[in-house]
Parts: sequence; structure tokens; C-alpha cells
Amino acid sequence: MIPTRQNALNTPVFASQLAYLAVERPPADEAEAQRLRQLKQLIQAAPDMADLRDFATPARELMGEGYTIHCGSSHVWLKRDDQTKRLAIIADRYTTRYRDWDAPAPVLENAEPEYHL
Repeated sequence: MIPTRQNALNTPVFASQLAYLAVERPPADEAEAQRLRQLKQLIQAAPDMADLRDFATPARELMGEGYTIHCGSSHVWLKRDDQTKRLAIIADRYTTRYRDWDAPAPVLENAEPEYHL
């Protein structure tokens, strides 16, 4: 018989997630760009995870003071303390499609809208 693992009824079980970092604003300076590159490398080196919010603590440690890092249900977002717009987001590649600020817009195969009457 194959052994099975049972979780307690109140233990959350998450599907596997493949993390990526999308930097949505240009870096303020080379130091910030370097920290974001380091964070991206840390995330790319990580295996699939059950909960992307586990990246919040390493992100806080790496980015340092001057940044707000918060978690959503299955993502982590980074914001400069002196700005209102999000700087970057750590999200699941299987379920989201955020882009870096300097990435080209995706080309749609069929750019014409379909109308169903």
C-alpha cells in the first residue's frame, strides 16, 4: 500500500507555485537596480514553492529601509516608501503575467476583437 500524508483539517495546502519577480518601475539608481537583480536571482534559484509569501522576509532583508513589502493571498509586492505606485511584484508564473517595466508589450496573434452576437 502506498503511504499517504494527511493534513489537519485547518492546515492550508497550496498548489505548487513557480515564483518570478516583475519590476514594474525603472530602478531609482544603480544600488536599487543591483538589489532588484539579487532578489531576482534568489527567486529564480528557488524551487517551486507552496506559498510565495515566504519571499517577503528575504525581500525585506535585501531591499532594506525605504521600502514597504507586503503580501497578498499568493504574491508579494514591493513599494518605495516615498511613492504610491508598486515597484515590483513577486508572483506565480503559472497563474499571472506581470511584465518588467522595460519589456515589450506582447504581440497578439489575432489583434481584431471577436464579436459574438
